[in-house]
Amino acid sequence: METEGEKPPAAARKPPGPDSAVARIVGTFVSPVRTFAAIAARPTFLAPLVLWTATSFLVSELVLSRTDWRAVVLENAARREAKMTEAQIDQAVETSRRLKWAFELFAAAVPAVIAVVTAGALYIGCQAFGWELRFRQAFGVVAHAYLPGVAAAVVLFALLWGRSTIDPQSIDDILRTSPAFLVDRRADKTLHSLLASLDLLSLWSMGLMTLGLSSATGASRGRIAVLVLSLWGLYVLGKAGIGIVFS
Repeated sequence: METEGEKPPAAARKPPGPDSAVARIVGTFVSPVRTFAAIAARPTFLAPLVLWTATSFLVSELVLSRTDWRAVVLENAARREAKMTEAQIDQAVETSRRLKWAFELFAAAVPAVIAVVTAGALYIGCQAFGWELRFRQAFGVVAHAYLPGVAAAVVLFALLWGRSTIDPQSIDDILRTSPAFLVDRRADKTLHSLLASLDLLSLWSMGLMTLGLSSATGASRGRIAVLVLSLWGLYVLGKAGIGIVFS
């Protein structure tokens, strides 16, 4: 029996922040320190991952349903300096429309893949530095840390809704959360990609990851921030390298 003045065991204590799925989603924006401390103590991930997947699918469905596929085919042909007959153009347009389901499936799968890869990289990084971390903790933190991007996707959906046609290559610059919109993607794809990496939403997500992983491991936020930024830097360099190779 617990006597007066004694504290309950750590395992029996309630998390230091919100414990319900909805409260954690809201808390990510209004009280991130308490919320991510709670996520680290009792990891959850299903609600934000479902929300992320749903918004990704809906935005993709809207864009694909209003894409001018003929314009896309002609632009790709011009970039390759390839000449196409009308029959070839019509066939390429029809093929793109038939593959719409594959693009939608890809959009629905991307959130889970990104979450798993990011959580895995952070988990391995923490283990390498000797910081105790469970993969479930890393996954819960990452799933909630990407919620700012989900909120941005909702805003993007609203902005795109009134458009009769949508250029799929231009949607990344509509919200202007990075300086990439200052550079024409077609003129300098590599520079555009690098500037797109300086995204406020990405920095916000990395800050949330730092809060969550610091609470989960007990390491200082400064050290966790160095790990998160280092992995992000490797990702940016790798993306830029791939862009150069295939440009």
